[in-house]
Amino acid sequence: MKVFISACSVGNGHLIQSIAVKQYLESKKYDVMGIFAAKKNKGFPKFFTDEFSNIVEFDGFDFVFDNKSRVIIWKTVLRNIIIFPQLFLSFIKICNTIRKQKPDTIINHYDPLVGLSALFFGKRINYISIAHQYAMTLPMYPSIEGFTFQKLFIKILNSITSIQSQKVALSYYKFTDNKVIACPPILRRESYELSNEVEDFVLVYLMNEDMLPQLIDEAKRYPNVKVECFTKLTKPFESCDNVKVHGLDGKLFMNRMRVCKAVICSGGFETTSEAILHKKPVLMVPLPNHYEQYANCNDAYIHNLALYCSRIDFTKIPTSQLGDTNWFNNTYEVLNKLI
Repeated sequence: MKVFISACSVGNGHLIQSIAVKQYLESKKYDVMGIFAAKKNKGFPKFFTDEFSNIVEFDGFDFVFDNKSRVIIWKTVLRNIIIFPQLFLSFIKICNTIRKQKPDTIINHYDPLVGLSALFFGKRINYISIAHQYAMTLPMYPSIEGFTFQKLFIKILNSITSIQSQKVALSYYKFTDNKVIACPPILRRESYELSNEVEDFVLVYLMNEDMLPQLIDEAKRYPNVKVECFTKLTKPFESCDNVKVHGLDGKLFMNRMRVCKAVICSGGFETTSEAILHKKPVLMVPLPNHYEQYANCNDAYIHNLALYCSRIDFTKIPTSQLGDTNWFNNTYEVLNKLI
């Protein structure tokens, strides 16, 4: 079977999921033809480009952040209106690629332009849409107040990205729903390699490198807390003796994840899932004014999988991981039924 993958490139979560799906497909001897991914301003992370040899890049949708890592809604909407001609050309490029490559299946990790392509190819090609966002609009999902526009935006994206498609909702826990297929987090193969060794440091992943000064300031207040941080390194920064900063490196990150004593990360779904699988105490720090991240934090907190706060605070790091992680071992069972 010939499969084309696509991944939303806002953040790195969907990119990581696409790598995990590629590893699964190749283990089944399927032909992974390539991946659609919207260009990133600072380039794709090395762990992604190392995995995929055929990346079909295009100009896609994007969020606009301020210097405090808050999503600016009106600027985000305006930017995407301005670049609409580029988005249209990107859509044509995607459709032309599908027409030439003729895949049997397209697995879409929440890219709206690839989702829209199902309007033209959905009757001939099997579309599978995978994202944790599909769980967020279900009745069983824990609700949070506010974020009216962003909640509406999620509903729209959920519809656009899953046209004529099998819809798969990734979740920290098992649930049943008639409209979607529940699936545990889809993690890279190396994520399932666990370790009993524990070293005396806190692992930090920052989706936005502008949060690095906040981490450094907190580390200076607690010089006895050793920290290893992974983030994009495109700007100069001042560190301190108890903080070691790495650029994005998927293999090194997983090696350090296995042996750290706790994890601090943003409110993204993927890194928290990896930490929970490794039974690490997790402190989540959602990006300001970012509904998805606050929703993930609240969901993980309610199910005893993590704590969260609005800023990096070492005193809020939990001392243990109390959640039930048995569900995380059923990923391949669900995938086997899908593909």
